[in-house]
Amino acid sequence: MLKRVVLIGLALLLLSVNASSQVYDIGLHTIEITLDEEGNAQINERFFLDFFDERQLLLFRDKVKEIGVSVEGWEAYDARMRPHIGQESDITASKVSFVENESDYLEITYSLTSPFMEKKSETSRVKEYAVKPKFFNNFLSGSLWVIPEDTTITINLPVGAELQQPIEPDAIVEGNRVTWSGYKNSNKLNLNYRIFKQIASFDFSQLLQQLMQSNQFWIVIVVAIAIGALLFWNRRKISGKIENYIVEHSDFSREEEEE
Repeated sequence: MLKRVVLIGLALLLLSVNASSQVYDIGLHTIEITLDEEGNAQINERFFLDFFDERQLLLFRDKVKEIGVSVEGWEAYDARMRPHIGQESDITASKVSFVENESDYLEITYSLTSPFMEKKSETSRVKEYAVKPKFFNNFLSGSLWVIPEDTTITINLPVGAELQQPIEPDAIVEGNRVTWSGYKNSNKLNLNYRIFKQIASFDFSQLLQQLMQSNQFWIVIVVAIAIGALLFWNRRKISGKIENYIVEHSDFSREEEEE
């Protein structure tokens, strides 16, 4: 009888501990990946929290003060609150913040130590990129890529990027934004695009401004004056040579010689 009472007491204690630690539900998990022209990624993950009452929000605020900006601390507190793109060795420059607004969320911001996209080819006019599936290994279940329910992954492509089909799994494309929303699964993960290089243009005003700011500006001015003076001094001789050349090579001169 005593043993049974002890077991019931332990069970109640465990339930009370779990109830006190679960002061929220994660209603939505969003991942936004912003790419630059070289395929590097800046990543923002948001965990939208639903609190049962004001007291639980206060408890979570205390936890925010306790853990602070430590990614490792938040993962130890709740294994769901961690970076999902890449592995621990891939992540750099991470920070954590708790935002209270119309929707309360915990945000993890980080970047990767290597490019998110792989450069497949490059010519004088275009560069082609493909996503590296290894960065999505946290979504790999057996042989399938699985995006859980209430999870969205959005990739912001660089300006001027041109998507190439197919995109796998199927995604919503809005301008340069590609979004996968769960629940979704696929045995393939493909995202490819290409970027056309800009043709370099000659900007005379910029060149002149750079020249004026350089140490060689007065040297160029002196040389230009010297050349101008030389041309002015020999203008008659140069003019005569030009006239003689025109006369010698004109059709009128040939006609006179034939007559």
